[in-house]
Amino acid sequence: MDLVHNILKSAPEIALFVALFFGHLLGRVKFKGFSLGGVAGSLLVALVIGQLGVALPEALKAVCFALFIYAIGFKSGPEFFGGLNRSSIKLVISAVVQSVAALVIVLVVARVCGFGKGYAAGIGAGALTETATMGTAGDALNRLGLPADQLNQLTSQMAVAFAISYIFGTVGIILFVRSIAPRLIGVDVKKAARELEAQLSEGAPLTRPGFITPFRPVVARAFEVSLDKAVGHTVAELTRQFERASVERILRGESVIDPAPNTVLQAGDIVGLSGLLKAVVAAGEFIGHEVENKEALSFPVAVARVVVTSRNIAGKTLLQVRDQIGMQNLQGVYLAAFRRQGLTMPILANAEVRRGDVFELAGRPGELDRVAAILGRAEPAGGKSDLVYHALGIVAGTLLGLVAVTVGGIPVTLGVGGGVLVSGLCFGWFHTRYPVFGALPQPAQWILSEFGLSAFAALVGLSAGPKAAAAFQQEGTTLLLAGVVVTLVPIVTALYFGKFVLKLHPVILLGALCGGQTVAASLTAVSEEADSMTPVLGFTVTYAVSNVLLAVWGPVFVALVR
Repeated sequence: MDLVHNILKSAPEIALFVALFFGHLLGRVKFKGFSLGGVAGSLLVALVIGQLGVALPEALKAVCFALFIYAIGFKSGPEFFGGLNRSSIKLVISAVVQSVAALVIVLVVARVCGFGKGYAAGIGAGALTETATMGTAGDALNRLGLPADQLNQLTSQMAVAFAISYIFGTVGIILFVRSIAPRLIGVDVKKAARELEAQLSEGAPLTRPGFITPFRPVVARAFEVSLDKAVGHTVAELTRQFERASVERILRGESVIDPAPNTVLQAGDIVGLSGLLKAVVAAGEFIGHEVENKEALSFPVAVARVVVTSRNIAGKTLLQVRDQIGMQNLQGVYLAAFRRQGLTMPILANAEVRRGDVFELAGRPGELDRVAAILGRAEPAGGKSDLVYHALGIVAGTLLGLVAVTVGGIPVTLGVGGGVLVSGLCFGWFHTRYPVFGALPQPAQWILSEFGLSAFAALVGLSAGPKAAAAFQQEGTTLLLAGVVVTLVPIVTALYFGKFVLKLHPVILLGALCGGQTVAASLTAVSEEADSMTPVLGFTVTYAVSNVLLAVWGPVFVALVR
């Protein structure tokens, strides 16, 4: 122990990375399909290490939280502002109702149980699985000007309340949305998902019940030009007769001919086609007999990630987007995946496209560039981030958080956490409008968010110190029961409000509940139960709105709880 004390005294930052290492290992351990996750694991390990009295600069905690909250804001910005439209307003209302119910129940529980600011903020963050609430509440506590001992005690109480209530906050929601909620509203989730898929797919057949194939297999075949339907006709004239097949290469003797629309085909040419199997076979009937020719099939195929930024595309369904681009313009280009906030969306005819959505396209490089220009902007290769843009965003948010407005003689401020969150939302929204600024690839977003959040949670645990054990012994059982109430009341409220007032489709409603409680793992559970990807249609808007509101509640807990 003396050796450990000496190491931590000489290099206290080691404690942070030890907490992250063992915390994420602990977070990976699964029990009956449930795992703590790296954030909760890091906090629990840090609480143990904190018993040794490790001291790290408070500024480090603020930096880690700023990185996390900015990344969350940047990611949620397009969906947050994009959700404020007619098609998504019900989901926005659902998230607001669920978040307001959470605020009210935390204040009521704190009053009934006699909890102070630290316990109230910790329960609000843990039971609602929103670590950002703990960050904004901690920022508000720091601005109260309390003595160091009292501030440390409140921080310890917040960390303990979070750790105790977080487990049920995650497990309870998964069990609720998967098993209890469908029974409460009397719905068969699998049957409801089939109905929603049929409605959104315009009756198109699905390859597997409950699943939407994200990428229909593309094949390549070679045909020799011999039929009158092809000989003497241009590539454009020929392909107009095809459904979803395109001319990729033309061989004429030993020469490779450019498959441009005005190229005239001659007898004996070897044509390389690609497309859906049925379409390619049908197209071959216009050309001639199939041949084996490796050279005719040696054409380049690329994959591109395209961010939707065009106002002519946003708000339309996938079917409308396809019709607007035109089948001729889509020759040789195929949709491989459709993502929103990193989540895979179902590829259905009536699925709505929003700004910030990502299309993963496969096809010829030149054709991909042309289609990408219609949709928005292809993400550049190499994945470089615009650090100038994002550093400016964090600076602007920090300055915004320092601004105080006096209301009724009381200074009101967003705080650094709230300011950086608002800045992230605005900078993320601006990026979708002008994508030449603010590149931040998804892996970079993930590391900012995951490292920032895990490190912040670990630093909170380390600073809690020995007082955390005393707080646990004193209020452990009460905090656990209070956390159960705070977890269930908002989601039950939103369930019945969504069913009877908003009249949301049951599958979309379940996805909305998962997003409103900001528990991504519960979305996976609902999707598995429904045997479908459609619950994600209700998740993204509510997740973005609730992430913002629940983070804002942190200073409110501190202000209203005695």
